[in-house]
Parts: sequence; C-alpha cells; structure tokens
Amino acid sequence: MGFQFQPTTERLRLDIGYSADVWRSALERSTGESSSEAVIAAGVDGFTYTRLRSEANLKFPVETVDYMFGVNASYRKQYDSERAVAVRVRLSHISAHLADGYADSSGMLLARPFVYSREFCDIIAAYEWLAPNVRVYGGGTFLFTVKELPKPVGRLIPQAGIEWYHAIVLPVFAAYDIRLVRVGDATVPSHAVQLGILLGSRTPSLALSGYYYSGYSIHGMFFDRRDRYWALGVQVLF
Repeated sequence: MGFQFQPTTERLRLDIGYSADVWRSALERSTGESSSEAVIAAGVDGFTYTRLRSEANLKFPVETVDYMFGVNASYRKQYDSERAVAVRVRLSHISAHLADGYADSSGMLLARPFVYSREFCDIIAAYEWLAPNVRVYGGGTFLFTVKELPKPVGRLIPQAGIEWYHAIVLPVFAAYDIRLVRVGDATVPSHAVQLGILLGSRTPSLALSGYYYSGYSIHGMFFDRRDRYWALGVQVLF
C-alpha cells in the first residue's frame, strides 16, 4: 500500500493491494546433514492501481483506476545458505475505468471510455544469491482473453529484472524491471527503476524510495500512451 508523487507531471499514483498465501507445505526440510529445503504454496491476489491529478490545497482528483484480482501458486527451493530458486504462476483478471476526476467542469469525460478487460497468466522464475541478497528473474505474461481495443496489443509480454537488498546503516534496496509491450505496430520497452530505504526490519515496515518509469502507461484506459516520469514514493509493506 503506498503512493508515488510525480512532480514533473503533477500526478500521483496510488497502489493498494495484497498477495497472501492461503496454503503452504514443506516438500523438503533442513536437517543436520543437509540445509536443502523446498516449499510449495498457493495464494490469492487483489490490487488497485490509481492515477490521480495533483491540484492546489491537497486535492487529488481520481482520473482512472485499474482493478486486478486472481490466484497464484509458487515453488521455492533453497539449496544451502547461499542459493535458492523460485517459480511463480499467476492467473488474473484486470479491468480499467475512467473516473470523475478525468472530466471537465460540466461533467463530460475528457476522453471516450471503452471496455478494458483482460485475463492473463504470468510465469516468473528467479535465482537468488542469498549472501549478497541479489535476485534475478525472467519470464513473461500471456494474455489469453482481451476485449477488443482501439488498437491491437501483443498477447505475449516478456519480462526480466534484478533486485538487490543490503543492510548498511538502514536496509537499502534497489530494483530494475524491463518488459517488452507491443501496441499496434510498435514494440516498446517499459523500464522501471526503484531505489530506497526501509524503516523497520519487521512487518509492517515503511519504504521510502525514488522511482523512474519509461514506457507505455500501466493504466488500461491509457494503454497506448507513453509515460516517462520520476517519482518519490512511500510504501507500507505487510
């Protein structure tokens, strides 16, 4: 749960959501002879991604909201104190909607809304180096149901990234994610970079970070528009 303020575009991104395991089972357990262990889990997801406009007197009219919910399954195997691998499969639905903050003074929306609804499956595999706290991952998203849109979109979205975490004076983290998104005849890389610190070593904790994004908008109502912005963010991690 958190927000990212974009000073160059005078907008605010508000994310609220949670991914929770509802079932977990240990397939292997560490013993005195071996430190190898493996866990399989299944869970549920629910998220909203909201774009707001920043105005005077701390007013933030809501322009658009994306709703996502689904289920997931994951497997993680830790070989020793230094290495681990993990795989996650997610089945989800997402829809997007314009809101009253994207209307003029007469109440007319500034753009014609359309039905944005899709079902998708994403598969991500990761390799972790536990001592330096580095994780690299790769995979992709396959859209198996897409409502007809003003422009056609690619059904396959490849994805890769790297994450790093280290406790100095305060816990510091950094992450980079890239996805290849096709809209119409153009395939554009979407870059997301985040760098921040954690206040508190236990959950819930507070993350303060800087954020950079470049690529097609993450919001379905603006799926064919390109965004590029810097942001300052606060997140509550559960």
